[in-house]
Amino acid sequence: MKWVNLVLRIGLGLMLLMFGLNKFFWFMPDFDFTGYPEADHLFKALRYAGEQATGKGYLMHLVGLSEVVIGVMLVTKKWVPLALAMLVPISINIVLFHAFLNLPNIGPAILVAIVNAYLMYKHRDAYKSILT
Repeated sequence: MKWVNLVLRIGLGLMLLMFGLNKFFWFMPDFDFTGYPEADHLFKALRYAGEQATGKGYLMHLVGLSEVVIGVMLVTKKWVPLALAMLVPISINIVLFHAFLNLPNIGPAILVAIVNAYLMYKHRDAYKSILT
């Protein structure tokens, strides 16, 4: 069972690294929101927020930086409980984005949330002091 936790932790970390770095370098193709104009508008608003003032959007970079930091923490096994707690609002927002705006592509979002919840459960002792 230990190897399952290892694979899930490293897999989640690598996925976060890949998607986080993509928010800086855009090496993956843009998401196709054909037929989902609200999803397209929100995604573009997040991607280009602040671009007029700075020449670059800041909000996606902030999310990307968070994902990279969390991914590094998971892959290197440093402060894993903290990384998993930091991932909670990101995974909730990914699920809600797809639930309300792009339901057909909700599968990977649910997978991230489930793996995050499972790994938090496995590290539940680390959260006892803040939940009492």
